[in-house]
Amino acid sequence: MARYFFLDFDGVVCDSIPECFVSSCKAYRELILGETINAVPLRDRNLFYAYRPFIRSGEDYPLIQDMIRRGVSADSQEVFDAEIIRAGGEKMNNYGRLFYQAREEFLAQDRGYWLDLNPLFPGMADILPKVADNENFYILSTKKPPFIREILSHHGINWDIERVLYPGEKTKKEVIESVAGPGGEAVFVDDQLDHLLIASANKNIICRLANWGYVKKAWLEQKNIPVIGPGDLARLVSPFFTFV
Repeated sequence: MARYFFLDFDGVVCDSIPECFVSSCKAYRELILGETINAVPLRDRNLFYAYRPFIRSGEDYPLIQDMIRRGVSADSQEVFDAEIIRAGGEKMNNYGRLFYQAREEFLAQDRGYWLDLNPLFPGMADILPKVADNENFYILSTKKPPFIREILSHHGINWDIERVLYPGEKTKKEVIESVAGPGGEAVFVDDQLDHLLIASANKNIICRLANWGYVKKAWLEQKNIPVIGPGDLARLVSPFFTFV
Protein backbone atom coordinates (compact mmCIF):
# COMPACT_ATOMS: atom_id res chain seq x y z
CA MET A 1 0.00 0.00 0.00
CA ALA A 2 1.20 3.48 -0.81
CA ARG A 3 2.06 5.54 2.23
CA TYR A 4 0.29 8.73 1.17
CA PHE A 5 -2.72 9.73 -0.90
CA PHE A 6 -3.17 13.12 -2.61
CA LEU A 7 -6.57 13.92 -4.05
CA ASP A 8 -7.33 16.94 -6.21
CA PHE A 9 -10.46 18.90 -5.30
CA ASP A 10 -11.99 20.84 -8.21
CA GLY A 11 -13.07 18.40 -10.90
CA VAL A 12 -12.37 15.33 -8.76
CA VAL A 13 -14.11 15.86 -5.41
CA CYS A 14 -16.17 18.95 -6.21
CA ASP A 15 -18.08 19.86 -9.36
CA SER A 16 -17.04 23.48 -8.97
CA ILE A 17 -17.45 24.73 -12.52
CA PRO A 18 -20.73 26.61 -11.82
CA GLU A 19 -19.06 28.50 -8.96
CA CYS A 20 -15.89 29.20 -10.93
CA PHE A 21 -17.94 30.59 -13.80
CA VAL A 22 -20.00 32.87 -11.55
CA SER A 23 -17.06 34.06 -9.43
CA SER A 24 -14.78 34.70 -12.42
CA CYS A 25 -17.57 36.53 -14.23
CA LYS A 26 -17.98 38.79 -11.20
CA ALA A 27 -14.21 39.29 -10.93
CA TYR A 28 -13.76 40.13 -14.60
CA ARG A 29 -16.89 42.06 -15.46
CA GLU A 30 -17.59 43.84 -12.18
CA LEU A 31 -14.21 44.24 -10.49
CA ILE A 32 -12.05 44.69 -13.60
CA LEU A 33 -14.34 46.20 -16.25
CA GLY A 34 -16.68 47.96 -13.82
CA GLU A 35 -19.79 46.55 -15.48
CA THR A 36 -23.11 45.67 -13.91
CA ILE A 37 -24.04 42.08 -14.67
CA ASN A 38 -27.68 41.66 -15.61
CA ALA A 39 -27.35 38.59 -17.81
CA VAL A 40 -24.66 36.36 -19.30
CA PRO A 41 -25.00 34.88 -22.81
CA LEU A 42 -25.33 31.09 -22.92
CA ARG A 43 -22.51 31.09 -25.48
CA ASP A 44 -20.13 32.57 -22.88
CA ARG A 45 -20.99 29.87 -20.38
CA ASN A 46 -20.54 27.12 -22.96
CA LEU A 47 -17.14 28.46 -23.99
CA PHE A 48 -16.08 28.75 -20.36
CA TYR A 49 -17.01 25.12 -19.78
CA ALA A 50 -15.13 24.08 -22.94
CA TYR A 51 -11.94 25.86 -21.79
CA ARG A 52 -12.14 24.62 -18.18
CA PRO A 53 -9.82 21.59 -18.70
CA PHE A 54 -6.86 23.91 -19.36
CA ILE A 55 -7.11 25.56 -15.92
CA ARG A 56 -4.25 25.07 -13.48
CA SER A 57 -5.00 27.72 -10.83
CA GLY A 58 -7.47 30.43 -9.85
CA GLU A 59 -6.03 33.29 -11.88
CA ASP A 60 -6.74 31.33 -15.05
CA TYR A 61 -10.51 31.70 -14.66
CA PRO A 62 -10.71 35.48 -15.27
CA LEU A 63 -8.30 34.93 -18.17
CA ILE A 64 -10.92 32.68 -19.75
CA GLN A 65 -13.48 35.45 -19.32
CA ASP A 66 -11.07 37.85 -21.02
CA MET A 67 -10.45 35.43 -23.88
CA ILE A 68 -14.19 35.03 -24.41
CA ARG A 69 -14.61 38.81 -24.43
CA ARG A 70 -11.81 39.20 -26.99
CA GLY A 71 -13.03 36.32 -29.15
CA VAL A 72 -9.87 34.26 -28.63
CA SER A 73 -10.40 30.52 -28.90
CA ALA A 74 -8.31 27.78 -27.31
CA ASP A 75 -8.30 24.22 -28.59
CA SER A 76 -5.19 23.00 -26.78
CA GLN A 77 -3.19 23.48 -23.59
CA GLU A 78 -0.42 25.08 -25.65
CA VAL A 79 -2.75 27.76 -27.02
CA PHE A 80 -4.10 28.48 -23.55
CA ASP A 81 -0.61 28.67 -22.05
CA ALA A 82 0.40 31.13 -24.77
CA GLU A 83 -2.44 33.40 -23.57
CA ILE A 84 -1.07 33.22 -20.02
CA ILE A 85 2.34 34.32 -21.30
CA ARG A 86 0.75 37.08 -23.37
CA ALA A 87 -1.11 38.40 -20.33
CA GLY A 88 2.07 38.54 -18.24
CA GLY A 89 2.73 37.93 -14.57
CA GLU A 90 1.36 41.22 -13.24
CA LYS A 91 -2.00 40.84 -14.96
CA MET A 92 -2.31 37.16 -14.00
CA ASN A 93 -1.53 37.98 -10.36
CA ASN A 94 -4.22 40.65 -10.44
CA TYR A 95 -6.66 38.17 -11.97
CA GLY A 96 -5.94 35.80 -9.10
CA ARG A 97 -6.36 38.47 -6.43
CA LEU A 98 -9.68 39.68 -7.83
CA PHE A 99 -10.98 36.16 -8.37
CA TYR A 100 -10.52 35.39 -4.68
CA GLN A 101 -11.97 38.78 -3.77
CA ALA A 102 -15.09 37.90 -5.76
CA ARG A 103 -15.37 34.59 -3.91
CA GLU A 104 -15.02 36.30 -0.55
CA GLU A 105 -17.71 38.83 -1.49
CA PHE A 106 -20.08 36.05 -2.48
CA LEU A 107 -19.46 34.25 0.83
CA ALA A 108 -20.10 37.46 2.76
CA GLN A 109 -23.17 38.54 0.80
CA ASP A 110 -24.85 35.28 -0.19
CA ARG A 111 -23.13 32.41 1.54
CA GLY A 112 -25.79 29.79 0.85
CA TYR A 113 -25.91 30.60 -2.86
CA TRP A 114 -22.13 30.32 -3.23
CA LEU A 115 -21.93 27.05 -1.34
CA ASP A 116 -24.77 25.54 -3.36
CA LEU A 117 -22.75 26.24 -6.52
CA ASN A 118 -20.24 23.63 -5.30
CA PRO A 119 -21.88 20.17 -5.34
CA LEU A 120 -19.76 17.09 -4.70
CA PHE A 121 -19.42 14.44 -7.37
CA PRO A 122 -21.38 11.23 -6.73
CA GLY A 123 -19.74 8.99 -4.15
CA MET A 124 -17.54 11.66 -2.59
CA ALA A 125 -19.83 12.24 0.37
CA ASP A 126 -19.42 8.53 1.16
CA ILE A 127 -15.65 8.27 0.56
CA LEU A 128 -14.32 11.39 2.26
CA PRO A 129 -15.67 10.80 5.79
CA LYS A 130 -13.93 7.41 5.77
CA VAL A 131 -10.51 8.99 5.20
CA ALA A 132 -11.09 12.26 7.06
CA ASP A 133 -9.07 11.07 10.06
CA ASN A 134 -6.22 9.46 8.12
CA GLU A 135 -3.14 11.62 8.67
CA ASN A 136 -1.59 10.34 5.41
CA PHE A 137 -4.53 11.37 3.21
CA TYR A 138 -4.42 14.89 1.75
CA ILE A 139 -6.46 17.13 -0.48
CA LEU A 140 -4.06 18.89 -2.86
CA SER A 141 -5.64 21.77 -4.73
CA THR A 142 -5.00 25.15 -6.30
CA LYS A 143 -8.15 26.31 -4.51
CA LYS A 144 -7.21 27.93 -1.20
CA PRO A 145 -7.84 25.76 1.88
CA PRO A 146 -10.45 27.96 3.65
CA PHE A 147 -12.79 27.69 0.65
CA ILE A 148 -12.38 23.92 0.53
CA ARG A 149 -13.08 23.65 4.25
CA GLU A 150 -16.25 25.75 3.80
CA ILE A 151 -17.49 23.52 0.97
CA LEU A 152 -16.75 20.26 2.79
CA SER A 153 -18.39 21.55 5.97
CA HIS A 154 -21.45 22.54 3.91
CA HIS A 155 -21.69 18.89 2.86
CA GLY A 156 -21.31 17.64 6.43
CA ILE A 157 -17.66 16.56 6.14
CA ASN A 158 -15.22 17.59 8.86
CA TRP A 159 -11.70 17.83 7.44
CA ASP A 160 -8.52 19.04 9.13
CA ILE A 161 -7.45 22.15 7.22
CA GLU A 162 -3.82 21.16 7.85
CA ARG A 163 -4.38 18.33 5.36
CA VAL A 164 -5.63 20.66 2.63
CA LEU A 165 -2.50 21.62 0.72
CA TYR A 166 -2.22 24.67 -1.53
CA PRO A 167 0.82 24.63 -3.86
CA GLY A 168 1.21 28.38 -4.36
CA GLU A 169 4.29 28.81 -6.51
CA LYS A 170 5.27 25.15 -6.23
CA THR A 171 4.23 22.32 -8.52
CA LYS A 172 1.97 19.63 -7.10
CA LYS A 173 4.86 17.21 -7.57
CA GLU A 174 7.03 19.33 -5.27
CA VAL A 175 4.31 19.45 -2.63
CA ILE A 176 3.87 15.67 -2.73
CA GLU A 177 7.62 15.13 -2.45
CA SER A 178 7.89 17.51 0.48
CA VAL A 179 5.25 15.55 2.39
CA ALA A 180 6.27 12.02 1.38
CA GLY A 181 9.98 12.67 1.81
CA PRO A 182 12.82 10.94 -0.05
CA GLY A 183 11.70 7.57 -1.28
CA GLY A 184 8.17 8.06 0.06
CA GLU A 185 5.39 6.46 -1.97
CA ALA A 186 2.18 8.24 -2.89
CA VAL A 187 -0.96 7.97 -5.00
CA PHE A 188 -1.98 11.17 -6.79
CA VAL A 189 -5.36 11.60 -8.51
CA ASP A 190 -6.12 14.72 -10.56
CA ASP A 191 -8.14 15.76 -13.61
CA GLN A 192 -5.48 18.10 -15.04
CA LEU A 193 -3.11 16.08 -17.21
CA ASP A 194 -0.13 18.43 -16.90
CA HIS A 195 -0.05 18.13 -13.10
CA LEU A 196 0.07 14.36 -13.47
CA LEU A 197 2.68 14.31 -16.23
CA ILE A 198 5.00 16.46 -14.12
CA ALA A 199 4.46 14.33 -11.01
CA SER A 200 4.96 11.08 -12.90
CA ALA A 201 8.65 11.93 -13.35
CA ASN A 202 8.97 10.66 -9.79
CA LYS A 203 8.52 6.88 -10.02
CA ASN A 204 7.35 6.76 -6.40
CA ILE A 205 4.25 8.79 -7.28
CA ILE A 206 1.45 6.66 -8.71
CA CYS A 207 -0.53 9.02 -10.96
CA ARG A 208 -4.10 8.52 -12.12
CA LEU A 209 -6.31 10.73 -14.32
CA ALA A 210 -9.92 11.03 -13.14
CA ASN A 211 -12.29 10.56 -16.06
CA TRP A 212 -15.32 12.24 -14.44
CA GLY A 213 -13.79 15.72 -14.10
CA TYR A 214 -13.14 18.45 -16.64
CA VAL A 215 -11.02 16.42 -19.01
CA LYS A 216 -10.50 16.66 -22.74
CA LYS A 217 -11.34 13.61 -24.85
CA ALA A 218 -7.73 13.41 -26.07
CA TRP A 219 -6.54 13.15 -22.46
CA LEU A 220 -8.68 10.06 -21.95
CA GLU A 221 -7.07 8.47 -24.99
CA GLN A 222 -3.43 9.19 -24.06
CA LYS A 223 -1.31 6.32 -22.75
CA ASN A 224 1.11 8.09 -20.39
CA ILE A 225 -1.17 8.33 -17.35
CA PRO A 226 -3.69 5.58 -16.56
CA VAL A 227 -7.30 6.76 -16.55
CA ILE A 228 -9.65 5.77 -13.72
CA GLY A 229 -13.38 5.95 -13.09
CA PRO A 230 -15.25 6.44 -9.79
CA GLY A 231 -15.16 2.72 -8.98
CA ASP A 232 -11.40 2.64 -9.47
CA LEU A 233 -11.02 5.58 -7.12
CA ALA A 234 -13.02 3.83 -4.42
CA ARG A 235 -10.70 0.83 -4.67
CA LEU A 236 -7.58 3.00 -4.57
CA VAL A 237 -8.83 4.89 -1.54
CA SER A 238 -10.18 1.93 0.44
CA PRO A 239 -6.81 0.97 2.06
CA PHE A 240 -6.81 4.44 3.64
CA PHE A 241 -10.26 4.12 5.25
CA THR A 242 -10.15 4.68 9.00
CA PHE A 243 -13.65 3.20 9.31
CA VAL A 244 -16.11 1.45 7.00
